[in-house]
Amino acid sequence: MDEAELRRAGIPASAHKERASYFTLALLANSASCQLQDPHLDYDCLDVTVLGSGPFPLRGPRFDVQLKSTSSEHTARLLKNGDYAITLPAAQYQELRRPGYVPARLVVLILPTGVDVPQVRSEDGRLVLDGIMLWSDPGTWEALPPGQQSGTVVLKRENEFTAEYIRDLIKIEGNGGGR
Repeated sequence: MDEAELRRAGIPASAHKERASYFTLALLANSASCQLQDPHLDYDCLDVTVLGSGPFPLRGPRFDVQLKSTSSEHTARLLKNGDYAITLPAAQYQELRRPGYVPARLVVLILPTGVDVPQVRSEDGRLVLDGIMLWSDPGTWEALPPGQQSGTVVLKRENEFTAEYIRDLIKIEGNGGGR
């Protein structure tokens, strides 16, 4: 189905992609023995909080996530070195990079070009969703010059958002690390 057919059906492609990114995040968090807190909120440019548990010196280690999902090569631009670049409106870019009590990550589900409805398929006894989730730490982004209308974020190919990455970040936070 193309975008127009999906809209007539009542479900725009962007909603399918948004849900796919959320459910993929939920599965990864679950695999890391974490849970999602405050889902479906988008306050202060944040969609959800990943909450860990366990025997950490600090109670309730967590981090906030701004989720994006795209199948457009114009939105997530593949760079020559294999990384991706995504452009955010200046207000969102600045809000995400503003320091907070809880660390934040921009997490982007990059689907194959032209995919309107992400499909999960069974392959060799596994469930597979084509695409990749990459992350970036807004605390490392450069400030935008006054008057600039957007900010570009490079999503490094090695920064794959995985259950192992979630476990590692929760461990750092639970042991008092982070910012």
